[in-house]
Amino acid sequence: MTVERAVFIDNPGTNVFVNQGIEASLLESLAENETALCLWSNDSAVVVGRNQNPYAECRVDLLESEGGLLARRLSGGGAVYHDGGNLNFTFASFKNNFDKARNLEIVLKAVRSLGIDAEIGGRNDLLCGGAKFSGNAYYSRGEMSLHHGTLLLSTSADKVARYLTPDSRKFVGKSVRSVSSRVCALGDANPAAADRGKVAKALENAFREAYPQAEFREETPFGLGAEKILKWTSFFNADEWRYGKKTEFDLRFSAEVLGRFAEVFAKVENGVLSEVRIDTDCMDADAVCAVEEKMKGARLVSRDRAELAEYVAEDSVTEEARALIERAAKEWYAV
Repeated sequence: MTVERAVFIDNPGTNVFVNQGIEASLLESLAENETALCLWSNDSAVVVGRNQNPYAECRVDLLESEGGLLARRLSGGGAVYHDGGNLNFTFASFKNNFDKARNLEIVLKAVRSLGIDAEIGGRNDLLCGGAKFSGNAYYSRGEMSLHHGTLLLSTSADKVARYLTPDSRKFVGKSVRSVSSRVCALGDANPAAADRGKVAKALENAFREAYPQAEFREETPFGLGAEKILKWTSFFNADEWRYGKKTEFDLRFSAEVLGRFAEVFAKVENGVLSEVRIDTDCMDADAVCAVEEKMKGARLVSRDRAELAEYVAEDSVTEEARALIERAAKEWYAV
C-alpha cells in the first residue's frame, strides 16, 4: 500500500520508560497508509535487549547509584547506554510499508547532510571512519513493524564502558577493550553533529524527502493517546520486566543459539524442563522466545534424534531446540 501520510514526532521528554511507552503506542496508533518517525532522548539509562540478563551486561548497582535507570526493550540485540548525548529514532509502519533499507538510508542521508561520511556496517550498525556511531534493532507485533536505533552525538566511549560489561566470549579473537574503542561520537567528526536540534532537523528533512507524495504531519507524543502511553509506561517500568523474573534454575550452560553466544538456564521438575531462559543478544528476539517455548515440557531422558523429533515440531527453530534439549539432558545427568 502507498504511504499517504508521514507522521513526524520530536519527543522532548527524557524519561526512558515514558519514551518506551510512546514508542510502543505507535504500534497501536498508525493507520495502514501511514508511516512514522519518532525522535527521542533519555536521561542516563542502560537499555538491554529483550533476551538479555541485565546483570551480565551492565553494572546495575553502579548505574543506579549514580542516578541512572535500567530498562529493557521489546527488540533483541545488545545493551546500549543512553544519555543526553544520544538521539534515538524509531520508524514504525504496517509491514506492507516497512523497509529497513529505506529507513537506514534516511538516517545516512541526514548524517551525510552534516558533512559526515557515514556507511552501513555489519549487524545493522552505522559507521564513520570504521567506528560505530549507531546500533539498530527491530521488532514486529501483528501487522506492525518497528525499527529503532541510537545516534551517538557526544557521549564519550569511556562513559559507555563505565556501565556496560559485555562478555568477552561474544568477541571471538577480539578484546572487549578493542571493541569498545571502535565507538565514535558524531560530534567528533563534526561539532555541529553534537547539537541535538541540528541532527533532529536533518532527520526530519530526510524523512520528509523520502515520502514526497505523502502528506507530512507533525504530531505531539501524547497525541498518540495518553491512556495507551501510560499503560505501556507502566509495563516498561515494572521490575519483573526490567530485571527479569527471579527463578532458581537447576541447569546453566553456554551454547550458540541462532548464531549468537548464549547462556541457557533451565528449571527441571521430575525430569522435565519446566522453565527455560536463554540470555543472548541475538537480534531476533521472537525466535529466541520460540526456542525457549519449544524446549519447555521436554523430558530429559536418553532419546535418539528420531524420538526427539516427535516432541519438537518441524519449523525454523526445530534444530536449535532439539540440540539444546539434548545438551540439557547431558548436563542434567552429568550433575
